[in-house]
Amino acid sequence: MDSLLLTIALVAGIGLVGGVILVVASRALAVEEDERLGTIISLLPGANCGSCGHPGCEGYAKALLEGAPCNACGPGGHEVARQLGELLGVDSGEVTVKRAIVACRGVGERLVLKEREGYTGAESCRVYATMGHLSNSCTDGCIGYGDCMASCPYGAITLNKNSVAVVDPAVCIGCGLCTTICPRHLISLQAMNDVPEVSFVLCHNTLMGKRALEACANTCIGCRKCTRVCPQHCIVVENNVARIDTSRCIDCKACMNVCPEGAIYPLVWVPKQ
Repeated sequence: MDSLLLTIALVAGIGLVGGVILVVASRALAVEEDERLGTIISLLPGANCGSCGHPGCEGYAKALLEGAPCNACGPGGHEVARQLGELLGVDSGEVTVKRAIVACRGVGERLVLKEREGYTGAESCRVYATMGHLSNSCTDGCIGYGDCMASCPYGAITLNKNSVAVVDPAVCIGCGLCTTICPRHLISLQAMNDVPEVSFVLCHNTLMGKRALEACANTCIGCRKCTRVCPQHCIVVENNVARIDTSRCIDCKACMNVCPEGAIYPLVWVPKQ
């Protein structure tokens, strides 16, 4: 009996000493949290998209307290940057507002060559892209199973009648989550310009000339006519596809007028905040 009591007392004593050590250590090693952290997190949009370069909104909030710029949150826009600047007592700076755009319009009337024809696997763009499914159609276009639509937390993406993803710029906040989901990298974030519209090539088809036309009715053929007429020299052709630097576009529409296949379209932004 005495040995049992001694054992109990010994265990209790060890537990008490351990508890005291933990309390002392927690107080000695405690890191004081800035009381502004919670306020900053509440000001951020909560998308946790990582477009600011930090692991989620809380990560960015902690970085702000360490001196990170207030204008890194694209989804938050100018208003969030202004509020953060006022709270932290610093200049908010200019925010580059971006919106997602899908560089594809679908194969048009060439429905007989529709890429998904004959495919019976899981209805997922990412699964389809790993299957090595052969097709006579464009293999660089939108697959159309809507992985990007499912990834958008704000419902800014829909599928049109041709099963091609379309982004509503009035709803999109520019978080960029959809850009990482698309297995063919068709979705990109484009900076909003000062002009009402900018030109954009809605194509990602890397086939050349006649082969491109056989695969899709809405394709860029890489003819370079647009590069020769652009007064801003903001168009280049890479991998047989024209690419436009929208930040330098002045909305002259010269490229649209000269494109023989009509692959260049106006990208209409919602008004800046």
